[in-house]
Amino acid sequence: DCAAQEGPAQKRPRKGGGPPKGAGRGRAGKGAAAAGGADGDWDEAASADSAAQAGLAQKRPKAGAPAAAAATAADHQYGPETQKLIKEAAAALGQEEVDSVLAQARSDAETSLRRLPKESKQAAMGRLMENMIVRRLKERLAQPQGGGAAPTPWPAANGGGGGGSSSSARELGDEVTDTDLEGRQFDLKQVVVNFANVGASFAKTVLGRDPSIPNRTGLFDWEGVRRCLQYIRNERNWRICGVINENYVATDAGNGGRGKVTMPEDIRAMCEHILETPRIHGSNHSSADDEMTIKCAYRRNSRFLDNDNYRDWTQQMRDEKIRDWLHNFKELLHCRYFFDGGTGAFEILDGNVPAHMLAAGIQVSKQQLWSASRY
Repeated sequence: DCAAQEGPAQKRPRKGGGPPKGAGRGRAGKGAAAAGGADGDWDEAASADSAAQAGLAQKRPKAGAPAAAAATAADHQYGPETQKLIKEAAAALGQEEVDSVLAQARSDAETSLRRLPKESKQAAMGRLMENMIVRRLKERLAQPQGGGAAPTPWPAANGGGGGGSSSSARELGDEVTDTDLEGRQFDLKQVVVNFANVGASFAKTVLGRDPSIPNRTGLFDWEGVRRCLQYIRNERNWRICGVINENYVATDAGNGGRGKVTMPEDIRAMCEHILETPRIHGSNHSSADDEMTIKCAYRRNSRFLDNDNYRDWTQQMRDEKIRDWLHNFKELLHCRYFFDGGTGAFEILDGNVPAHMLAAGIQVSKQQLWSASRY
């Protein structure tokens, strides 16, 4: 009985120098206990345990570490050109601003990819972050530094006096770094144009043709398509794919002819591709040109131009991927337009929500738009 009581007593920590509770559980503690359990051995075991715990503590990152530490640890995932740009930006703008760009890029990338399945998100995350970081750092480096008025994110117009926006400004407005639900980059420098919708709008608004009055000239004119394409090419610098019913003939007010003609060669020359919709009978395919416009834009992940609201297609498109794409990104990619009935000029309605917010699905109020970044 005395021996049994004496065993547990040796395990109790002694006052004034005994080991801390649980000291014998570590490797050093077990070794010290095997050596005899004398006071010196307990002290040595406690010191060894403390050192081991201190080593582990040194390896743990401190809470609230600056974003620079996280960015530096992740540098290996970026290409050499991106790493070089980050260093140049840190030297020119300061590390604090670069850290802010890196942190914001991660946050925006996570927001943009939140709809992706988890297994697809990881693969797209690094590429999207790098795209965002490169673009945003280049934009900040291009802005004038120093005092004075706040720098504008848009380059000045050519000649300073009124020559329209520069090509670099158009490029800034035509790029977003977000991706669609499948991780594909948007191509905002390409547009699929529904010729039938544009030509009919011109004939009604500019030429004054009345849809309720049957006439031999028809409700479509090639001149409306011509003015649309000239605007897109000259003002927006976008690539164009045209959708029109096959073997289509119509009047061409631009050439002064009253008879119906096939597609004029100058219109064909302004397009990268002409996509002809098959002539299909039956009510199920009565909007085949609209369906073709949507599907061609989906395959390109590009803009599409048509004043149809496509409410039926957001509900009834049978291909689930295309339906989800249309539902989620119609606000970003669907271009609306108008013809000025007085001058006959064509214009695109851009809206007032920045493209990067539309691409990321960010909801913004009118008041927030007063100070929101345009890019």
